[in-house]
Amino acid sequence: MFRAEIATLFFPLRLWLISSSRATLVQSPIHTVLRFFTMAPIRTRDGAASKSNPEAKKRKGFSVGPANLPDGTYRRKTQKLKEDLIHKAKVKKAYAKVKAQEEANAPKKSVYDTVNEPETSNEDTTENATALELHPDRIAMLNEPEPAPAPAKPERRPRGDGKRERRQKPSAFTKEMEFAEKKRKAEEARQRDREAKVKEREALIRAKRPDQFGKRRLGRESNALLSRVQRMVGQN
Repeated sequence: MFRAEIATLFFPLRLWLISSSRATLVQSPIHTVLRFFTMAPIRTRDGAASKSNPEAKKRKGFSVGPANLPDGTYRRKTQKLKEDLIHKAKVKKAYAKVKAQEEANAPKKSVYDTVNEPETSNEDTTENATALELHPDRIAMLNEPEPAPAPAKPERRPRGDGKRERRQKPSAFTKEMEFAEKKRKAEEARQRDREAKVKEREALIRAKRPDQFGKRRLGRESNALLSRVQRMVGQN
């Protein structure tokens, strides 16, 4: 800003010196100083700053499944899968870190101790490596108590002819058939009751008829009444 103001103030003086020096073709020291202050600053290229200070590229996180899934079952599944992968990677990284620390803190054996040690079999080495590489979830599963064994199903005895006994397949209309059977039996009972009442009424009418001498027949009436009472008692 200060240089631009100086250039504005001394620009007319520079023009006068240029016009006066054309005759002599010699530039004075004052002309050189004024030319330095009145010159525009050199513009730098746009790409120079970017090349000198390159910005660090941001690491893009990994994605599981397409990014434009709507909120629903599939999106929740992909998110859960991504969280599981991140958790497994963290566990693996922590395990490697702990293993490196243990190896660094472990006392180093000399060459003589290594030679004097008995050689271990390949099976023991494989078992130790497998035990070290077990996943935490697998270890928790192995430490869980064993579930109680399920009760054994009773064995089916084969029939005499050697064929399996087939269960009768339940009908889809079993309840309807039972209801219809009950209704039919109730209707038959009512029909028998009506017929018995009609017979008793006819028998009582015949018993009340007088004989040829105009007297009542008490024996017939008593028999008709007795049968009626027996029927009523049997119903109750």
